[in-house]
Order: sequence, then C-alpha cells, then structure tokens
Amino acid sequence: MRVVLRHPGIGLYYAGRKHWVSNPGAALDLGTTERATELSHHESFEEMDIVVNYDDSTHELVIPLRRKSADDAESKRKVA
Repeated sequence: MRVVLRHPGIGLYYAGRKHWVSNPGAALDLGTTERATELSHHESFEEMDIVVNYDDSTHELVIPLRRKSADDAESKRKVA
C-alpha cells in the first residue's frame, strides 16, 4: 500500500518540497493517511487529495482534504 498526496486542480503528485511529478509511482510515499494529513497542514496546502493505492493497483481510495474557511465555522455555530 502507498499513500501519496495529489493536487486535485493540476493532477500532480507531491514528491518533496516544491517538487511535483505526474507519475504516482515517483511520488513521496507517506505511509499513512495521518502523516499525509500532517504534511498537508504543515505545507499549508489549501486543497489536496490523499490517494491510497493498494498492492493490486486496480483500486485506489481518494480522501479529499480541504482547508476549512471562516464561513464553514460560522455556519456550524448557527446550526448548533
């Protein structure tokens, strides 16, 4: 299993600080979704997809990461 970050707007994969590649096999394998989330936060990415590729390579799990806006927080307060 590989866990990588993909920019949804441009379709490139994170391979290291300021380094992006089109081949997911050349992307930095972060090992866990937690590590991918932490790196995305540390790098201040606005939007990323965590892509989990399984060994059979016929399936992948895509988890969208989006930075919460002030409007999101405000709407949650109104609902509660």
